[in-house]
Amino acid sequence: MRNKETLGKRLSLQEIKDTQLNILLEFEKICDKKGLTFYLCGGSLLGAVRHKGFIPWDDDIDICMTRPEYNRLCELARNDELDGPEWLKIVCYDNGTSRYPFIKVLDKRTVVYNDFFREEEYDNLWIDLLPVDGLPDDEDKVAELYRKVTTYRKYVQMKHIRPFEGKSLSKKLIKPFLFLFANIINTDRYNDKLITISTAFPYEKAKNVGIVTEGLYGVHEAIPREAYEKAIEVEFEGHTFKATSYWHEYLCNLFGDYMQLPPEDKRKTHDMKAYRLND
Repeated sequence: MRNKETLGKRLSLQEIKDTQLNILLEFEKICDKKGLTFYLCGGSLLGAVRHKGFIPWDDDIDICMTRPEYNRLCELARNDELDGPEWLKIVCYDNGTSRYPFIKVLDKRTVVYNDFFREEEYDNLWIDLLPVDGLPDDEDKVAELYRKVTTYRKYVQMKHIRPFEGKSLSKKLIKPFLFLFANIINTDRYNDKLITISTAFPYEKAKNVGIVTEGLYGVHEAIPREAYEKAIEVEFEGHTFKATSYWHEYLCNLFGDYMQLPPEDKRKTHDMKAYRLND
């Protein structure tokens, strides 16, 4: 991990967004060449629909891809067959290049310093690419699946926290114990469990699908597969990207009255500390 005192210029929120948009555009070129399709999802799809771009106080981009195409992309990255610019890198747990059970597309010319988590070889500005997996037909089983995923994800995160950093005194006091526990139980195996249960119901055979490994909205992530696969185009920062035709129902499930702006005290930003590396 680089010492933050040796980093280059700290980037403004707008510069962070410009960098992430550039990552997205370059990644789109790779997908077009390789015959892969991704959609805007989560807050990025909300931003496209409500703001025609980033949510003003947000500072990340989320996209998704079906598990079969996601696996193919991992293989292309593993075999160094992406044909992208030198500064762009794709990392994922599947290839042993990341602790995250999803893909991060990185700009290696930048670095991000996180006050609360220890990153390793992938502490660059990024966009997240989340796999869309099949879900069981039974709603109770879907709920149980997401409960397990949430638990496993927390175990994995505990291993990478900064043990003496926190926004409150209570978090600073408890984190060393969580960190010690996580390293004793070898949380890497929980990533394996997470991926195993996420892929237990093959995408191609499922009636409903959803983002599972990083499915922060639980059962609300579920989308009928046939509706999901019908694409529409949405505007995002002056460019056109694909999204699911089920976008309205999806955004209602995740955000309720999604066109209504949240109160100002609920407009959370990550206050990301990102830097452009010196040449």
